[in-house]
Amino acid sequence: MITAVVCAAFDAATDAAVLATREVVRAAGVRLADQPAHRPHLTLAAARVEPAELPRVLDIAGAVAARHQPFRVALAEVGQFAASGVIWLRPAAGSPLPRLQADVDAALRADGWPRASGQPSDPAQWVAHCTLATRVREPLLRRVQAAVRASYEPIEARIDGLATIQVGGRGDVGYVALG
Repeated sequence: MITAVVCAAFDAATDAAVLATREVVRAAGVRLADQPAHRPHLTLAAARVEPAELPRVLDIAGAVAARHQPFRVALAEVGQFAASGVIWLRPAAGSPLPRLQADVDAALRADGWPRASGQPSDPAQWVAHCTLATRVREPLLRRVQAAVRASYEPIEARIDGLATIQVGGRGDVGYVALG
């Protein structure tokens, strides 16, 4: 079994801005790979599937993408999940993002796949975030968050597609433009 994750993908300018913010995390003392395994993204939903089922996940992502137009969202907040040592950027409220997430989650579940990540993918509990770093331990976690906040200007992001990634893999296994 593999875990296929359907993500909201940004345009190239947003990717570059998020990666620049990631450099602030590196400068604050977090060891990061030169290139992240996956593009900057907002995880929408995930499913545990057999490798042979991956094309069906890509088809579902394509069908969902066709129902949504590209849109803008401000990555306005710098935050953390202390228990897992994650530093992230969170979008401001008021965008079509929750509808997109709920659509992806429902489409994967309608095809018979339970949520791979459990309750965090439930639209009622989902926390939209773009991860900058993981496994950052205290007290460095608080210092890094403060360093990013000190220089951070909200990123006016454009979500223009759905990328499908595989946990443990590198890069996209699929991408489809919104609209």
